Amino acid sequence: MIKIKKLTVRYGENVVLDDINIEFPLNNIYGIVGLNGSGKTTFFNTLSTLLKSTSGEIYFNDNEIKLADTGYLETGNYFYSRLTGNEYLKIFKQTNAGFKLDSLQQFTKLPLDDLIETYSTGMKKKLALLAVLKQDKPVYLFDEPFNGIDMETNKIIELIIHALKEKGRTVFISSHILDPLIRLCDKIYFLENGKFTKTYNKEDYHKMENELFDDLKQKAKSTIFNSV
Repeated sequence: MIKIKKLTVRYGENVVLDDINIEFPLNNIYGIVGLNGSGKTTFFNTLSTLLKSTSGEIYFNDNEIKLADTGYLETGNYFYSRLTGNEYLKIFKQTNAGFKLDSLQQFTKLPLDDLIETYSTGMKKKLALLAVLKQDKPVYLFDEPFNGIDMETNKIIELIIHALKEKGRTVFISSHILDPLIRLCDKIYFLENGKFTKTYNKEDYHKMENELFDDLKQKAKSTIFNSV
């Protein structure tokens, strides 16, 4: 179980996460959605312990969560210049005994002998994902993994996330794109004004788009549709 108690994060006077209390049972896939600036990345940074909270605690199996508990695929990944894909992966210590690079290279179609600077956005995303998978973690955080990638890369990431759950891992995904979350997630949470204001189970997914965007649709009827 992941337990979050009274989690608050402030940047100066700006409250980004506001007294969050929530529990996440393990071995599930959780979607985190919200508008830009809602705190999704801050939540992931805090969950990974890369960012220290202003107050509150996060527990993993009744112990304070540690950096070693999480594998984190960030929205944007930094790559050193003049490195090949293989050289980049060698930076990361392998702690996953089941990690088989040859098989994953064939599956992802990555040219690991080429310089990373020649890679497309999707190829860079897959390379960063392989580096995360090389380290065996009980909890994985994927921040906007579907941004700027083609359909095949999208499906590859979805299949890898499914495989992680089948291996008993817990996965959190943030995304502006609802479709992959609807296919993947056991629950989806809406983060708004620093709090989780809505929770959707699978049987509620068909209501989600209307509930999240109903106000916007109503405004569109009275503004955009009368102005174009």
